[in-house]
Amino acid sequence: MGSVICLKPLTNSQTSAGSLRGRLLKGLLPPAAFILLASALVPFFLIMRPAEDAFDRALGDGAYAIETMIRSTPANEIKINKQAEKAIRADSVDSIYFALVDPIGNLISGDDFLLSKQRPVGATNPWVYDDAHAGEKIRVFVLRDACGNDECEIRIAETLRARHALIQNALLAGVLPQLVLGSFALLFVFIAVKRALIPFQTFASRLRKLGNNDWEPINPEEVVEEVRPLVTALNRAASELNSAVDSQQRFLSTAAHQLRTPLAGLKANADLARLTNNPAQLDAQLEKVSASADRVARLATQLLALARAEPQLQHPEESRACDLRTLTSDLMDDYLRLAENKKIDLGFELSSAPLVGHPLLLRELMANLLDNAIRYTPAGGSVTLRTGLSYGPVDAAWLEVEDNGPGISMELRELATVRFARLPGVSEAGSGLGLAIVKEIVEAHDALMTMSDAFDHLEGRPGLIVRVDFPKPA
Repeated sequence: MGSVICLKPLTNSQTSAGSLRGRLLKGLLPPAAFILLASALVPFFLIMRPAEDAFDRALGDGAYAIETMIRSTPANEIKINKQAEKAIRADSVDSIYFALVDPIGNLISGDDFLLSKQRPVGATNPWVYDDAHAGEKIRVFVLRDACGNDECEIRIAETLRARHALIQNALLAGVLPQLVLGSFALLFVFIAVKRALIPFQTFASRLRKLGNNDWEPINPEEVVEEVRPLVTALNRAASELNSAVDSQQRFLSTAAHQLRTPLAGLKANADLARLTNNPAQLDAQLEKVSASADRVARLATQLLALARAEPQLQHPEESRACDLRTLTSDLMDDYLRLAENKKIDLGFELSSAPLVGHPLLLRELMANLLDNAIRYTPAGGSVTLRTGLSYGPVDAAWLEVEDNGPGISMELRELATVRFARLPGVSEAGSGLGLAIVKEIVEAHDALMTMSDAFDHLEGRPGLIVRVDFPKPA
């Protein structure tokens, strides 16, 4: 029974990483805006505190000045003349108020509204507080000091117009320019981010212009350093994709070409068998149908083996530790039956031969060597597969298949490894793929394939030994 796989849809947060420009601006603009605002406001507050203290000291100086203007009469009365009072109230910006209070709290001179707030117990001398008069905030300075023989209290107040003007001027002169410059700085950050992403946009535009079969590798030196890893990865992926597409197209064209003839022959023999009424002719035609079917099956098997091998050749990282002796045991039953049907003595001389490789491809390699040897060796001949280690400073695995068939002459051995090549003088039906598949698998494992005569003098045939030596382990 088949199994059902449930795929959970991806949420928006999983499918979209957002805009790179947006992420950069979100990461840069808020901290930059905060720093610029802080750089403007912190100096402002640092300046305003001393300025407030300076205004309070100036107000206190006025109280001490009043103290010097106070006169005590022989009757011990405290007074201040009108000219002094007029001098106290003189100010071009703020309104100045004052009150002179006797020891029991009665107003001697000045503005009585300043007496509305009683001096709290434990208040310092002098004492400063905020109040309001006629809808306008004022700052009040209170000084208690000796007035003649008694103690009196001097209260002097001023409106906050000069202080507010100072704040406004400080904002205009310091904070506002900082904010304007900060706005330009943020604008420059935005422009810089936009310009920095132009290489990405150019790269994306170049990718959009490429067709499905129009990928040309992009030179990493043509893009900025941050994009080079992406370009390298895309070039590698595109190269693998192109190889896969080429392999697929080559396989389809090869399969269509190679299967057309045997399938046509199979259909023709089947049609002839259907039309004949003679039992002997019918048996002969059915024998031809069976032979054609065997050839198609063998060709299809080899084509599929070639199709499996090509993508795996692109991924050497999929290799793993294996042993040729173990892999050979998986093939014994099938090829012993094939050899028995053809009356060929098939032998195995197996020693442990560990190596790192593709188990599937190594099985295909041995299968094709055995199939070729059995197919081209005459009835009554012999085929032997051997595995082992070549001993030396470092042991290396090897395998060989020996037969006492007709062999392959020296000048034709290179041709024998070409796909679909048919050697002259060979009557045995075949696809011409066996040794071609072997060669590709050998090259994928960085191994070495050699062919030599077996010199079977007893039978008068040169025979053939195909040997594969695998590289020594690193």
